[in-house]
Amino acid sequence: MIEINLLPGGRHKRSGKGAGLAIPDIGALVSQIKDPWLVAAIAAWVLVIAGAVGLYVPRARQTQALEPKLEAAKRDSVRYSSILTRKAQLKRREDSLLAEIEVIRDIDRDRYVWPHILDAMSKALPPFLWLDDVASRGGEDSDSGSTTLTILGKTADPQALTRFMRNLEESPFIEGVQIVSSALVAEQGHDVTSFSLTARYQPPALSLLTMEPLEASVVQGVRSGGGARR
Repeated sequence: MIEINLLPGGRHKRSGKGAGLAIPDIGALVSQIKDPWLVAAIAAWVLVIAGAVGLYVPRARQTQALEPKLEAAKRDSVRYSSILTRKAQLKRREDSLLAEIEVIRDIDRDRYVWPHILDAMSKALPPFLWLDDVASRGGEDSDSGSTTLTILGKTADPQALTRFMRNLEESPFIEGVQIVSSALVAEQGHDVTSFSLTARYQPPALSLLTMEPLEASVVQGVRSGGGARR
C-alpha cells in the first residue's frame, strides 16, 4: 500500500504496537493553576501525606517486629497464671494442714499431763515417804489455766517431807508446791507424819522434751527387757 505525506516537512509518526502509557505533565498542570492559595493547599496536603507515610512505615515495621514478642508474652501469661493458681491452692492446703497439726499438738500437750505428773512425783519421792492420794483439785486453775493438784501422803521422817517438796519444785512439770497441813498419826503402831500438799502442773519448755515415734519407744522397751509400753 502506498502512503503519501500531504504535509511538507512533517514527519509521519508510526504508532507502535499496543497502547502507550500516558504520563501527565505535572509542570503543565501546575502552570495552569493561577491561584497561589490553592497551590499552597496542595503543597500542604502533599507534605502531610508524605509525613504520614514517613511515620506509618517505621511504625508498621516496629509493630510487625513486636508481634512474636506479644505472642510469647501471651503464652507466658497463661503459663504463669496457672502456676499462680496452683501456688494459691497449695498455700490454702498448707494453711489447712498447719491448723490440723496445731490441733493435734494441743491434744498431745493435754494428753500427757498426768503421765508427766506421776513420773515427776515418783522421781521426787525420798526414802521413808509414801503417797496415799494424788488428785486434781477443781480441774484447772482459772487464773493460770494449769492443773491444780492435791497430794496426800505420810512419812516416817519429817525431813523427808522437806526433801520431797524441794524435789517437786525442781521438776520441770510441777510448780507452786505448798504444804496445807501436817499432823502426827499412828500407822501400824508407829507415829508417822501425815501431810497434805498442793501444787500446779506447768507445761515444760520444749527444749526439755525429747520426742520419738511410738514404734521406736516400743522397740526400745522390748530390747531393754522392760516389755512393751502402753
